This record gives sequence, structure tokens and C-alpha cells, in this order.
Amino acid sequence: MPPRQFHGPGLRVLRRSAGLTQAALAKVLGVSKTVVVDWEKDDEHCPPAERLPAIAKALGEDLDVLFPRYGPPDLADLRADAGYTQSRAAEALGTTRVPLSNAERGKKPLPPDLFVRVAALYNVTVEELAEAQERSRDSVTPAPVTMLQPPQGLNEKLHYLLECRPKVTNADVAAAVNRQTGASLEPCDIEDLRTQTRSTEQVFAGLPLAAVRDGLGEALNVTPFEFMDREEVEQDVIDALAFLTDKREGGVTVAARGATRGVSPEMVATIKELLLRNSGKQR
Repeated sequence: MPPRQFHGPGLRVLRRSAGLTQAALAKVLGVSKTVVVDWEKDDEHCPPAERLPAIAKALGEDLDVLFPRYGPPDLADLRADAGYTQSRAAEALGTTRVPLSNAERGKKPLPPDLFVRVAALYNVTVEELAEAQERSRDSVTPAPVTMLQPPQGLNEKLHYLLECRPKVTNADVAAAVNRQTGASLEPCDIEDLRTQTRSTEQVFAGLPLAAVRDGLGEALNVTPFEFMDREEVEQDVIDALAFLTDKREGGVTVAARGATRGVSPEMVATIKELLLRNSGKQR
């Protein structure tokens, strides 16, 4: 079976882009928030294959684009793509799991009286179902699951997001970056990034990186933090908390550029205040 590819951190990016909280996505999918949190942590907590169509629909993405599969489907794949577990498919067909299980494991073909109804349930043609059944019979062992590695660095992250958003045009991205930076990028420059003909360092050479991130975030509907390393984000958070804490205490401090501070008791108080204020807004 060629499993669909799944990338937990990538799911988090797309969920945020769709304007959904973890709790909201969980509600749409009929699972707990904890389940979504686990899915987004890493690639070890993959959703069941039959959940992937619902996830793609909730995020407004094409199933084959969001969770690509390298190779043609077998019977189990067609069932999962239709959003059915074996039990639910059997119930919908008015039968037991046995004929479905036997066919998916290549032990026995689907009974003739069930064949057409299965094709209709999975929303495929009888020819497509027959081909998938042959692949199930020919498969000896499942193909190994190949997980996508989390994208690293601006080059990989931008390429990944551009691939995930085929509806965002090169002109959209170039215009957004130009607005933020005052540059004169052309759509062909962004096409070079899509095809990885040139790197971000080459395309954005001489432009202020923070403004480039803002433009990319605007075009791709993600926070500019998505284009930063975790350490950079953490340092920005610490610096911002330090600033807010100083203002909260009514003082003004000047520190050497690049200096770092730990999280003081005053910062903790600032964090609590912000959390309480934000929770009030969310009600």
C-alpha cells in the first residue's frame, strides 16, 4: 500500500493559515483537541488514513496536494480516501467486515454482488476498483511509510508553503514583498523560488529580511514567525517581554545590542497579565 504522506508541523502551518484553532479543527473532525495537538507535534502521531480527507476538506485543500501518495491506490487506500473505516464501510454496505478485509489483504476478491456497491460507496468506477483490487492481491507487504522531514531554513520553508498553496500566484507573492520592502521583484523571481532555480538569498539579496518575511507572510497568509528559526522566535519573544515589562514597571532601560535576559519574576507577572487580558477578549 502506498500510504499518503503526512507532516505534522506542516499541518500546523496550514491550520493557522485557514484561521482555525486546534480546538476548532478538532470540533470539525469530531476528535479531541489533544488528538490534534499530537498530530501537529511530529510525524509519529499520524492521523488514521480515513481521517485525511476530512482534514483536507476542513483546511480547504486538495487531498492529493496536501497529503500526496506516490503510487496508485489499492482497496484500503480507496476506502480511506472515501473517509471510511472498514467497520463503517461494512455498515454502509449492509455486510460484515469479512469480505472487505479479505479483499484488502488479497485473500479473496470482493463478491460480485458487492463489487458495484463498493465502487459507488468509494465514488470510483468499477474499472478503478478492479485495478485497486489487483494491486491488493499483488501486494505482499505494505510499502514503508516515508515521512516528509520538517522544512528547515527560509529556502525550504518558503518552497514548502508555495507548493502547498498553488492558488497563490507568483504575482501575488512578488507584489506583497514589494509592498513591504519597496523592491521591484517580478513574478519570474518567485517562479525561480518555486522551482528552486535560485535560492532566497539570491532572489532577496540586499532586501531587509524582516520586511521580506512580512511580505511573504502577507502573501501566504501565515505569521512571519513561520520563516524564522525557533531560536530567533524565542529571542524575539524574550525581547518583547522585556520591553513590555519595562513599560509596565514605568521604567526605561537601555541594554547592549544582542544582550539577552532571562525570564524574571516581573516578566512572569507580565505574561500572566497578558494571558488574562487575552482570555477576556476570547470570551
